[in-house]
Amino acid sequence: MPFYKDRVFWYIFSALAFVKAAAFICICFFHPLGEAVLAFPDSLTYVYPAQTFLQYGSMWEAVSAAPMLLRTPGYPFFLALVQLVFHNLTWAVALAQNLLSLALLIPVYLTARQLSGRTAARWAAGFCAVSVLYFSLSFAVLTEILCAFLLAWFVYFIIRFFAAPRTRDLFCSALFLAAAVYVRPAAYYFMFAAVITLACFCASGMVRFSAKKLLLAFVLPLAALAGAWQARNALTAGFNGFTTVGAYNLYIWNEDYLARKFNLTVPQAHDMLQRALPPGFDALPPAHQARIYKAIAAPLLRESFLYKLSRAPLWAGKTLFGANFVHFSRLLGAGPAEEPDGQMLNHTSAVHTDRLNGLFSKSLFALAAGQVFIVVLLGIGGFFPLWKMRRAETFFLALYCLYFWGIGSTFFGAYARFRAPFEFVLCITAGAGLAARRAKRKNKAD
Repeated sequence: MPFYKDRVFWYIFSALAFVKAAAFICICFFHPLGEAVLAFPDSLTYVYPAQTFLQYGSMWEAVSAAPMLLRTPGYPFFLALVQLVFHNLTWAVALAQNLLSLALLIPVYLTARQLSGRTAARWAAGFCAVSVLYFSLSFAVLTEILCAFLLAWFVYFIIRFFAAPRTRDLFCSALFLAAAVYVRPAAYYFMFAAVITLACFCASGMVRFSAKKLLLAFVLPLAALAGAWQARNALTAGFNGFTTVGAYNLYIWNEDYLARKFNLTVPQAHDMLQRALPPGFDALPPAHQARIYKAIAAPLLRESFLYKLSRAPLWAGKTLFGANFVHFSRLLGAGPAEEPDGQMLNHTSAVHTDRLNGLFSKSLFALAAGQVFIVVLLGIGGFFPLWKMRRAETFFLALYCLYFWGIGSTFFGAYARFRAPFEFVLCITAGAGLAARRAKRKNKAD
C-alpha cells in the first residue's frame, strides 16, 4: 500500500500539521522576542552569503567580504531561494523548515516500511512526529532541518538499493548525500565511509551489484559534486579543501580547556583565543586564516588530548540524550523572559537549571527529556531484531548513526542539535523493533 493510501499515516501527518500551524501562528504573532527567537550565533554566517548571492551573484564571508569558505553553499542557497519567493528571511524560513520537517515523515515512513512493513512505518512516523528536536529546530535559522530532510531521502534510497539493487536508487542516494554535504559538511567524511561499506558489501556478495556500476552510479557522482565546490575554492581563494569550518572548530573549541586551565569563564577563554590571533587577522584571506587556526590549534590539541578524552562520555551523552531544552523552552515561553545569549545556545551545559524555575518549565522539561529518552532507547533496542532480519541494512544504519553521533560529540559544545542527522533513523529502528515485538507476541498467541 502506498503511504498516501495509509489512513493512519495521514492521521499522524494531519495532527502534526495542525500542531505546527498553531505553533507557527502563536510564535510568529505573539512571541515577545519576535523574530529574534529564530536567531542563533551561527545564523549570520548563513544569512550574509545568501544576501550577497542575491545581490551580486556570489557568496561572501560575513566579516571579510572574501569568497565564502567557512560555510558551504547549500543552506545559503536555500535561504536565498526563500528570500526570492517570500521576500523575507526570518518567518518565511521558519515556515519552509516546518514544511520540510512535516514532509520528513514521508521518507521515514517509506524506509521503515521497506525494512519491516506497515506497522513499523506507522510507529516510525509517529515517533518522528513527536520529536521535540525537529519541532524546535524548525524555528531556527540553522542547517539541521534541511540536512536531515536530505539525509532521510538518502537513507531511503540506499535501503531500497539493499533490498533490490538498482542503479537508479543508488544514483538517487548519491545525489541526496551530496546535497546534504553541501548543506552541512559534517556529512563530508561519511561519503568515504559509504563508498567503502558499499564496496565491501558488493565484494562479499551481501549485495549483488557490480563494482563498475557502483563506481558509475555512486562514487563518480559524489566525487564530481563534492569536487566541484573544492575546485571553486581552489580557483577563487587558493584553498584546496571543502570548507574552512573544520580549522575554525579545531581552534575555537579549546575554550573549555583554557577556561579550566586558567580558571576563567568560557566567554573569557573565548576572548583569550581571539586575542591570540595575529593583528589584522579578520582582513586576511579565509585560506590564510585556516592555516593560522590549524597552526595555533595543533599544540593546544596535543596538550588537551587527555582532558578531552576524559570529557568525551559527557559530550556523547549530551548529544544522544539532550532535549534542546533551552531553545524549546524559549519558543514556548518557559524560563527567563530575556533572550538567552550565545554561550547558552551554543556552549550548552547538560541541563540549564536556570530554565527550570516553575511548574510549567519543569513539566516541559520532563516531557521533552522523556520523549528523547524513549525514542533513543527504543531506537537502540530496535537494531537487535532488525539485525536478525536484514543484516546489511542494519549494519549500514548503525554505521550511519555512529558516524554522526561521533562527529557531533567531539567538543564541549556538543548537544541535542547534533543528533538531528540521525534521530530520524532511531525513529525508524524504534518502529521496526516495536513491530517485531508485536509480531512475536502474535505468533506466540497463535
